[in-house]
Amino acid sequence: MAAVSVTNDLQAPLEVKLQNGEWQIVYPQKCFDVEVSGEASVSLLEVRLRESPEVTGGCQVAGGSSLRASLDFGAFSQQCKGRDRAEARELAREAERRKEAQERTEAMIQEAAAKRRNADGFGLAVFVGTLFLGLPLILLVLCSAVPPESAVAAALLASATVPLCCCISTASILGGNGDSDARFMFGKYEIAFGVGVRLVSLLALMSFAGMTARHTLQGYWWTAFIVWPVAVCGGVMFCVRCLVDVEMDDKQRKTLEREREEAHCEVSNRSIRFEGSVLSEPGCPCVASWPGKYEGAWESLVSQGRHGEVSAAVVFLPEGTDDYGAHDSIPLAYGSPGSCWCTPLYGEEKPWGCRWFTKWRENIETAVASGAELEVYYFQNRVGKGKVESFDTAGDDNLCREKVNKKQKDFEESPEFKQALDAGLGNLSKEPRGDGSSQYSREARRLFLASLSETEREYLATSEGLGNSQKAEVAWLQKKGYAYWEVDVSTWLPGEGVERYVPASAEQQPQLLDRQDDTASASV
Repeated sequence: MAAVSVTNDLQAPLEVKLQNGEWQIVYPQKCFDVEVSGEASVSLLEVRLRESPEVTGGCQVAGGSSLRASLDFGAFSQQCKGRDRAEARELAREAERRKEAQERTEAMIQEAAAKRRNADGFGLAVFVGTLFLGLPLILLVLCSAVPPESAVAAALLASATVPLCCCISTASILGGNGDSDARFMFGKYEIAFGVGVRLVSLLALMSFAGMTARHTLQGYWWTAFIVWPVAVCGGVMFCVRCLVDVEMDDKQRKTLEREREEAHCEVSNRSIRFEGSVLSEPGCPCVASWPGKYEGAWESLVSQGRHGEVSAAVVFLPEGTDDYGAHDSIPLAYGSPGSCWCTPLYGEEKPWGCRWFTKWRENIETAVASGAELEVYYFQNRVGKGKVESFDTAGDDNLCREKVNKKQKDFEESPEFKQALDAGLGNLSKEPRGDGSSQYSREARRLFLASLSETEREYLATSEGLGNSQKAEVAWLQKKGYAYWEVDVSTWLPGEGVERYVPASAEQQPQLLDRQDDTASASV
């Protein structure tokens, strides 16, 4: 027996057919030696994509050959490279979308937090500016303008400037030099406050100089020893403060953290939270159910819904928003078991609550009353799949799925999974695409499903098509007897278009490969 070495230099896993009819997984950057009849004879070596088994290929090989998946299987190789290119574009597009979304959210959080800090800073600036700058300066000017009629009056006027000077000095120290401590106290008004401090300090010095000159001319020169020591000390302290950066203390940092958390909650309620937007137009399509794992398409839906471009009954109350974790009791008229809607929806109470379902039902009733055409969106290529038997069984069905899916965590600690990691599973990309999955997560899921019994595997396979909450939503529509359209979510996803691979020989016809639907088998 001879062997043929097959190297997978693609980005996706492939499978090689062995002589016994079984298929061997070959992960990216790995090679596998396949036994063939002999070095002198020629055998057909078959390969297929692990993720799309219908995409197949093959070539005639002799023992001792070395093959590369991206070059030596003709049309199959080109088709796989086209898929790799399409996958790379989708990953880059999704990474850019996530980055932009994160930057937008971060900018909104910073803006909301700064708004809170600026509000507090404005109040403090007004308070300090009035009590420690404006009022003392006015009194100081009055003291310097009043001519002393006696030595006692001169001493009293000079002594009155001492507390006024202390007030101005205190404010000047608070104003600082634009360090983090001053920015914390006054927010965006820190610069204006600092300018005000310097201006008031200059006017105060001019007032001191005027008072000293007036008193000296009237023979009370000694009042300078009352006025200027405090003024000089205040000036020295201000200069030292300008040269030293004062960092925020722990209390201030905790305050900023609290304000950021409050800002995050505010942004979530304003931008992420979505309670639906139903347009009261007869015959208008209305999105009644949506698979949340398609985040990019969801963002587009929410944006258009908020601008009145799309009618949507769907509701999203994420963690951090006001109604997250809230539960609503079931009206007796419905006769469903449980203390709240969580029981018929999920089989048990959930931490995210069921308030969303109450709001969703209200939106659906509004849409139906206005004559809207309800639309239920399914996973890609899974239209009509994943529905539960009825609303009454939705909760129990969810518990069964959760019970089976929890086994995946144990499976990923098993020797079989670790063997797959050693075989190159970790070489698969973990970058998410538009549906939130990655090559790694999809392969881990396939391995997990293969480890289940046929009954469990079939059960999970038939449940694919709708999200967990969606299953209950669709079951409710059926319970109420409402008609709806079943739509593939891909209608909201960016298309990949078409690419052409032109062989080197001009005599061959160029092969048309659709980057999104390139599922036809290819063999050589």
